[in-house]
Order: sequence, then C-alpha cells, then structure tokens
Amino acid sequence: MIEDTGLGEQAPAPLWPFALEIYARPGVAALCLEAQDRAGADVPLLLWGAWAAAGGRVLTDADVNAARALADQWRGPVITPLRQARRALKNLAGGEALRQTVKAAELEAERLYLAALEALSAGWPAPPGPCPVPWATALRDNLARLLPPDAGPVTERLHKALS
Repeated sequence: MIEDTGLGEQAPAPLWPFALEIYARPGVAALCLEAQDRAGADVPLLLWGAWAAAGGRVLTDADVNAARALADQWRGPVITPLRQARRALKNLAGGEALRQTVKAAELEAERLYLAALEALSAGWPAPPGPCPVPWATALRDNLARLLPPDAGPVTERLHKALS
C-alpha cells in the first residue's frame, strides 16, 4: 500500500492498517503463527518487512539491527508474557473474560511495537529513481533477512501468500 503525498511523491501507507490488511489475507495469519511457533519468527517484524517491501525498500543490515533492538524491548519483556498468559487462560475454567482483556493488551502492545518499527522508516531515503525495487523481490529479500535460515519452507509459503 502506497499513498500519494500530494507533492508528486509516494509514501508508504501507515504500518498498522497495512499490517491488519495483509494479516487478514487468506493463509497469512496461519503462516505467520507457524513461523512464530516453529521457527521463532517475530510476526510484527515480518509485517514490517512486508510493509517496507510494499514501499520498494529492501532492508539493510542496519535496518534489521535497529528493528531487532526494538524487538528486544517489546517482545521478551512485554509481548511474549502477554501471549503466554493469553494461551494459558484459554484452558482455565472461568478465565475467558480475563483472556479477552489480556488479548486486547497483547494486540495493543503489538500496535505500539509496530508504531516504533514504523518510526524507523522516518530516516529512510526515498527509493531511487521512478521505479523502486519490485514488491516480490523486496518481499523475498526482506523475509529472508527476518526469518531464521532454517525457516526456508515457511519463508517460501509466506512469500506466496503475501504476493
């Protein structure tokens, strides 16, 4: 998703609505969760990488390192404990109301994490020339940088689901 800035330039759409839209595509949520549960992937990072690709951006080592530093601030101390609590409450009798509250908190934490990831793009230069890197190429490269090397099969399936 790209938006016209009205100045003859194009800018990426805001990350949160992009992430919601792309996550809702058929098969994407299941593949993201598979990558998360089986390969230790960070779903917000994957969505950020797809968003960057939609803007013609192939992530650099500096981009990935800055994003992983943010991930360390959000995932371990905030999002993972909320996810664990939500999953634990699923099987407890009478815990559904609390589970929904924790789920809402987890979603809000992910939204704030994505906002921090989006802020990283503020310093990105505009794509070179009138023709940025094609979406499919940038997406493949970005997913490969953000998923563990042993996640090849899920990387390919996720690339297909997002393309």
